Amino acid sequence: MSHPYPTPGSGEDRPPLLGSAPTRRTSRVTGFSFTRSRIVPVVGLLALIVLGSLLPYLAMPYINYAAELAQENASLFPAATFIRGVDPLWLPGYQPGPATATIQLALTMFNLGPSFQQIGVVVAVLFCWALFQDEINKFFWWPLHLSGWLLALAPVPLFVGLHQLHSADVDITVRIGWLPVALAGVLILVATFRARSRIDTYASI
Repeated sequence: MSHPYPTPGSGEDRPPLLGSAPTRRTSRVTGFSFTRSRIVPVVGLLALIVLGSLLPYLAMPYINYAAELAQENASLFPAATFIRGVDPLWLPGYQPGPATATIQLALTMFNLGPSFQQIGVVVAVLFCWALFQDEINKFFWWPLHLSGWLLALAPVPLFVGLHQLHSADVDITVRIGWLPVALAGVLILVATFRARSRIDTYASI
């Protein structure tokens, strides 16, 4: 006759020796989650920003204050500062005339590229931690999101200005430094759009 209840010593009333299977946990701080889906974009965009900030951004000959021919080979931040201060008088072979206004306009357009990326890099580094929030404050999400547009769209004025400068016979070369920074902008846009559902809901903006 079978017994419906376990008998002593049968082993059926003892828990497994190895215990129950462990549950998967994520690293958490109050209000934040450090999961792989959040860590990868942040690490990726920071790595791209660092790489783009170190790689050469532009090369340009100019006449220095000693009236000597010099060569500027700059990464992102020095390049943005240099271009903002360039005067057409510094350009080798420059002759005052009708082309002056065209060159100045082309320099202004070109300057938008590194300037946008310079601003975007600073904002992205300051606000990228918001992607770890479980409920993202919209005043952190928006600056990070807009920095992605600045970084990703900066090549447009950069290369439009480059074309205008070449048309005016200005010797200037764009290096590879803009590319990793622009890719960081694309990554920021993807990450912020994916995180949009986590924006706080206590206000309408």
